[in-house]
Amino acid sequence: MLFLFVVSFLSFFFTIFAFLEPAWTDFVLISLPIALASLFLLLQLYQKQAQPKPKQSRRPKQPKVWAIIDGSNVMYWVNGEPSVDPLRAVTRRLSELGFSPRVFFDANAGYLLCGRYLHDRDFENILRLQTASVTVVPKGTIADEAILREARKLKAIVVTNDRYRDWAELYPEVQSDGFLMRGKYHSERLFLDADVKVAS
Repeated sequence: MLFLFVVSFLSFFFTIFAFLEPAWTDFVLISLPIALASLFLLLQLYQKQAQPKPKQSRRPKQPKVWAIIDGSNVMYWVNGEPSVDPLRAVTRRLSELGFSPRVFFDANAGYLLCGRYLHDRDFENILRLQTASVTVVPKGTIADEAILREARKLKAIVVTNDRYRDWAELYPEVQSDGFLMRGKYHSERLFLDADVKVAS
């Protein structure tokens, strides 16, 4: 833009000068076309900049589909022994299926897995999850109720092999088809109800 402005100014200047000085009249044949061409280009650039840019259509964010993972249940999916392997496999597979996973643990889960208390952030690091993806319920709190309450709030499914029969009266959705997603972890392979439904 600046270069064109300078060229346009100089060419118009020399054109006027050539008209005023008879000895430079032939220079008009060069300077005038350059002046007109540069003026035309300047006008084109100005029009492009003056035009409002079309607004980029933003796609509305898709609402998250939540999956609540009963961490204290899933961690026992390997021969009844506590392990992080099924937890990692479940969170990874749910993400692949389009779910946003949240994991709930009883307060003693860290002791069972690592021999010490683990905070929310400790589990997030172990499971390679984002912040606020894990909740370790306080000591003396029943994780089942926290899981079912959060699932109802988020309209989420619950991944567990627990039937929550003791909670059926307060949370009748536990008896609804598709609310509880069961699974198993065997020979380093994960099997979820969701995969069976996808395959069929």
